Amino acid sequence: MYTAVVVPCLNEAASLLETCISLGFSRGATPPDTVLILVDNGSTDGTLDVMDSIKNANVGTVLLGQTLERGYVPPRHLGVSMAETFAAELSIPNNEFLILQADADTIYGGGFIASMTASALSAPQDLIEGIARTTKTFLAEYPGYHACCACADEAVSCIFVPEADEVIIDDKVAGYRLSEYLKWGGHRREFDARGDEIHAETSRLFIRAKMVGARRTRAPEAVAYPSRRKTEANPLGTFATAGFPRESRWWHRWTSLHPNHHSLREFDRSDALEAFANAVFVRQVHTLILFALVPTHVRLALDGRTIKSLTGSPLVPLLERVAVASESLRTTPGQLLEGYFDLAERQPGLFADCIEKARDYSLP
Repeated sequence: MYTAVVVPCLNEAASLLETCISLGFSRGATPPDTVLILVDNGSTDGTLDVMDSIKNANVGTVLLGQTLERGYVPPRHLGVSMAETFAAELSIPNNEFLILQADADTIYGGGFIASMTASALSAPQDLIEGIARTTKTFLAEYPGYHACCACADEAVSCIFVPEADEVIIDDKVAGYRLSEYLKWGGHRREFDARGDEIHAETSRLFIRAKMVGARRTRAPEAVAYPSRRKTEANPLGTFATAGFPRESRWWHRWTSLHPNHHSLREFDRSDALEAFANAVFVRQVHTLILFALVPTHVRLALDGRTIKSLTGSPLVPLLERVAVASESLRTTPGQLLEGYFDLAERQPGLFADCIEKARDYSLP
């Protein structure tokens, strides 16, 4: 199986070379049957020069692309299109061509590409997902932040869906065969009713994939260590969103309400959960939407069941207030995310009630 590693780049001059080396693209150690595709998204910091140096460093086949259309989708889409052209030129069948998504500020563990490929060979119709881990250094330096995340999540984790039903995909450790990507409709931009772009492009791709029978297969040996620069830049906001890429309007409102980002050290306070009680609640709302409500909605659509089949679940009052048809899940699944996030803004009390009931509830 041939592999293309697609790396979008936006002002990544400081980290791109190290990322590519971690993926195996260094002198004398290039991964076999693999092409590296670097796509610039309008960088202004010298990223293009770094891309050129990587291409000229004799590390195997390297393709360079550029799109000035900003956003998460355009560079990923262009990268896969470049891979498709490359496959056609070499007469590689689409079902024997693996696309791996990577981020330019992430360090990948040894054997990442080989592990992802092995999992793809065992599950030809599935989306493959590796494991993103926090470095031991970050955990040791900021134990309070990690502890607050764990405590906040534990309060609602009992109503999360089983792992097999999850639909949120980590973009930087995802892969799929080119044939399946094209069948699923590829990466698409979606906008909410206010014109704000809905992100989580690979999660939305996967929801469409699930609606036509795809599953997610884990590649447990494919490990990556993402940069924590967004967490360091805005610890409270990243904590509140659980790292999910919210739309710009949400961030504008959050920033206006929380002009002080606080520091990671402040999560080491003994009263951190009480001091950041609002952020804890917002985080729990996010995790309920991402790991309980959205995947349950998708599961019900796939099984042809109604909400009434979930009698007794604290999720029912929330599920009843968001109506997104199965056909929309096949075409514009961002509507489902929009529906629940809008509900959280309009009726936060419903989520508070759900969180309270979760303490006495366990999944059957």
